[in-house]
Amino acid sequence: MYEESLSELPAETAALLELGVALGQNYAFGLMAGRCSAAQAEGLRRLREEKLYKRCAEKWDDFCPRYLKISRSEADRTIKLWEEFGSAYFELSQLTRVSPETFRAIAPAIQDGALHYHGETIELNPENTRRVAAVVAELRNALPKRSAESRSLEREIRGLCHEADVTVRIERLHECCTAVVAEFEKISRDEGLGLARTLVHSTLANLRRELGRIAAENGLA
Repeated sequence: MYEESLSELPAETAALLELGVALGQNYAFGLMAGRCSAAQAEGLRRLREEKLYKRCAEKWDDFCPRYLKISRSEADRTIKLWEEFGSAYFELSQLTRVSPETFRAIAPAIQDGALHYHGETIELNPENTRRVAAVVAELRNALPKRSAESRSLEREIRGLCHEADVTVRIERLHECCTAVVAEFEKISRDEGLGLARTLVHSTLANLRRELGRIAAENGLA
């Protein structure tokens, strides 16, 4: 019925309706679950991969915080979990907290919407929340413990990755700033600037003020 109704609408209107439904489902599932559900994760993936978000915002980076009320990195992380684990991870995380690392280790025990443990089949549903949480805790405790050295190395690697990411962003920002300065110089030297010179002056003043504020607020002044 829904697909037939869409086919009768103009393409642009149908696309807008699909986006509205996807957004509505995303909010609804989030409210009902209290945390991300499998359906919500799949909805996020659909919004990004089918570029439905472009009806509301040109960039995914802008769409996520404005319409989904989450950061782009959080949305991408959720989509990545869906792509790697499918619905099973989210079905389990609805009942008990479980990290991606733990889920990878215990994934063989999860089949067909149930947790299999010592001959027991425990359906992943709210009625079995306590039992699921207890079994997951037992499975987690049975996993090999990481040494202090391995944990320290992992933290160091994460720090280096973050540092590398920040360095790349700063380098890109430097390139942008260089281009902006060059453009301001080019415009300010234009003999035909006329009344627009006032606009250039106010824009520079505002830029200087905002940069000064950022420096002051972050101890960079």
